Amino acid sequence: MCASNHKTVIVAMSGGVDSSVAAFLLKEQGYNVIGISLQLYDQSSYSETLFGSCCSLKDIHDARRVAEKLAIPFYVINLEKEFREEVIDNFLSRYSNGKTPNPCILCNQKIKFRHLLNRAFGIGADFLATGHYASIEKDSASGEFILKKGIDANKDQSYFLAGMTQAQMQNILFPVGSLKKIEVREIARENGLPVWEKKESQEICFVPSNNYRDFLKREIPSFRETPGEIMTSDGTVVGKHNGIENFTIGQRKGIGLAFGKPFYVTALIPEKKQVVIGDENELFKTGMKVTGIIWHSERAVPASGMRLEVKYRYRSKYAAAEIIAIDGENATVKFLEPQKAITPGQAAVFYNDDSVLGGGWIEESQ
Repeated sequence: MCASNHKTVIVAMSGGVDSSVAAFLLKEQGYNVIGISLQLYDQSSYSETLFGSCCSLKDIHDARRVAEKLAIPFYVINLEKEFREEVIDNFLSRYSNGKTPNPCILCNQKIKFRHLLNRAFGIGADFLATGHYASIEKDSASGEFILKKGIDANKDQSYFLAGMTQAQMQNILFPVGSLKKIEVREIARENGLPVWEKKESQEICFVPSNNYRDFLKREIPSFRETPGEIMTSDGTVVGKHNGIENFTIGQRKGIGLAFGKPFYVTALIPEKKQVVIGDENELFKTGMKVTGIIWHSERAVPASGMRLEVKYRYRSKYAAAEIIAIDGENATVKFLEPQKAITPGQAAVFYNDDSVLGGGWIEESQ
């Protein structure tokens, strides 16, 4: 990273080790660093211990402790209204209609890299930085910015950043993207950052105890689970269920039926309130339709017939695929080998080697 020339950078501090080290590194490089934590959700009616990163009062307290250690200004910005309207409401709508959404991508796209970035500009900052494991490079020939995977393959978070635009990328810094997690923790330990041993949250930050169904009922008082049929792929009805939102593609446990062998949820049909189950091999699909794609530049838009790699879930492997048809924000994708448990509502992110081309939302598997 080049010299800062005393430019001002806002660091989104979650209270975790990654964003804490990001703030430390930027200060070491000569930036004027300001730490900001986001108040995104009113958790006053929940037990404090139920919340993960981004929503916990303890996390904000930890971020403040790090800022004090670094002797940098620290503020808390309330974006509860924006988070409710653009992330939680979307999650509730999609989940209650049989989708399995990933709110972290929307949070990055709309909350951090739009609302928080605008706030940063509003106070005269030059950049916004986060603790994500990814990097942004500027192509010398085209002048375009390219989002790339983080160095640490086990921690790469480029999948969650696929909703970024060219206008946003030119003002975003990812200081830990060139490091491995073990190096980040060591930097924190060596420099006395009080969160160096802090564990990571593995849950959606605003869903207490990762219990989606209870969250749905709590947030939509008028919501009622609608019973429906459980059926096999040939249309044979084998049981009843209490609500389609209790299931997700690939689920094996909790179906509520005993067959003497494992059965999996292979499809959800929201309009008919039907849950389809079958053998594990029925989870494998050869393609999918992806909608609402944000391509990172005109040069990043793949042509029909182009081969690339796709991640259709954060923890999925990169799957070799071919673009069968493309129409603006929509694309039809064929996998070179069948892929397991492609889930409508999840994000699909397109890669060319270590560069992100763009990402959208899985509409259906094929």
